[in-house]
Amino acid sequence: RPEIAAQCTLINFIATERGLEDQLLAKVVELERKDLEDKAKELTESAVNFKIQLVELEDELLERLANAPDDILSDVPLIEGLEATKKTAKEINEAV
Repeated sequence: RPEIAAQCTLINFIATERGLEDQLLAKVVELERKDLEDKAKELTESAVNFKIQLVELEDELLERLANAPDDILSDVPLIEGLEATKKTAKEINEAV
C-alpha cells in the first residue's frame, strides 16, 4: 500500500539515532532513578511555561505599541509596562 510506505518513510525521517538514544536513556533513568526523571520532567515543563510566558509578553507588548498614541513617551502606563516586560523577560532568560 502506498500510504503505508509513505508513513514508514516519514517515520524514517523523524526517528533519529540521537532521539532514540534520548528516549532509551530516559527509560533507564526512570527505572533506576525515578527522582532524577521527575526532576528532568519538571525542568522541561518549567522551560516550556517560561517560553509560553515570553510569547505572551511579546504579544502584549506589540499590542500596546500598536495602540500607543503618537507621543509614546507621554504614555506612562506603556513605559511602565515596557520596563516590567523587560525585567520579566530578563528573569526568564536567566532561569532558562
